[in-house]
Amino acid sequence: MNRYVLLLILVGSLLSGFLSAQEMDRSRLSSILKSLELDAARIKEELCVEKKMPNKENRYIVVIPVLVGKAEDEYNFTVQNYILITDEKGVIENKYLDPTELISDAVALRPFTIDTGLYTISTNVRAFGVKTTFVGSSRIFPYESERISMYYPEGKSLKKVLDQFEMGINSGEWDGKCKGKFKDNHSYIIVNPPKMNTFSDLTIKTVSVTTVNKEVKEDCENKETSSTSFKTLKFTNGKYL
Repeated sequence: MNRYVLLLILVGSLLSGFLSAQEMDRSRLSSILKSLELDAARIKEELCVEKKMPNKENRYIVVIPVLVGKAEDEYNFTVQNYILITDEKGVIENKYLDPTELISDAVALRPFTIDTGLYTISTNVRAFGVKTTFVGSSRIFPYESERISMYYPEGKSLKKVLDQFEMGINSGEWDGKCKGKFKDNHSYIIVNPPKMNTFSDLTIKTVSVTTVNKEVKEDCENKETSSTSFKTLKFTNGKYL
């Protein structure tokens, strides 16, 4: 089997296991929906996730995708996310309805993941990320994109400081057997040392890998080339740009 296909299967398996660990506790979900006055039919329950906060005892970050309008079918719909912090019983302490609309169609929206990395972006301010993954349906033209939005608690709400920043993209074109070309860009967020009374810059390190497959004497051989680049996001007018 083609090495690229094996890699996709492995990553998909690992991602599936990781996502299942963030699935919602049903009793907590029920309590949250009651507080938000949301009917279960208005949300995409299979996309709801939660994760225990590492820096606050018995507190959970929760993502509730709410349908915008009516879903055309199981795969074609638009959502906006409620980003919440709750206690273990589902009592909401911080609530934010993200205005960004996320569309699932031929490029399908997958369950969200919550990233509680050490994003200490200012004195006593620790942010967290919500990652959005879109996956294409074509086997011949594989496509996957991962984006991140970042938030931190502010009063009884949340402050959004990064909006759908693309962290990774995998794409390609091949004959379904061997011959083809694939591109993989993956980025990492590095929080720079804090500055006095302001927010740290974010350094984005991106590793780009291009793989070319070709048939050589009935074998499928591949050649990889890679490069690394950096860019800086600065906190401007309340957001990282």
